[in-house]
Amino acid sequence: MLVAFTFPAKPGKEEELKKLLGDPDAGRRAARLLGATRNTLFFSQGRMIRVLEFPDGAEPPSMTEIIEQNPDFERFMRQLGPLIEGGFDLDRPGSLEEFSRRITYPLVFDLRP
Repeated sequence: MLVAFTFPAKPGKEEELKKLLGDPDAGRRAARLLGATRNTLFFSQGRMIRVLEFPDGAEPPSMTEIIEQNPDFERFMRQLGPLIEGGFDLDRPGSLEEFSRRITYPLVFDLRP
């Protein structure tokens, strides 16, 4: 199963966002926490696009669950929120869930010819 999401940086925060998200080792750690088998990042003109691949039938955990179980991931998310246009505030209940719904794109098809 593939999951895709995208969001823009706040104006003036593009390079900071790119640097925060651009660490491949951090991307591997995040993929493991999420149970993803692949984590692909695209970044251009201040916009991030991420595609995660999960094993067939796997249900990705909620970001809130991962944050509650992993202090390092919570620190990362607290750094990330203020860099995103229309971002989220972990101290505001429901903010992260609403943000996730807004940025996630539904899968139409995934073909392997």
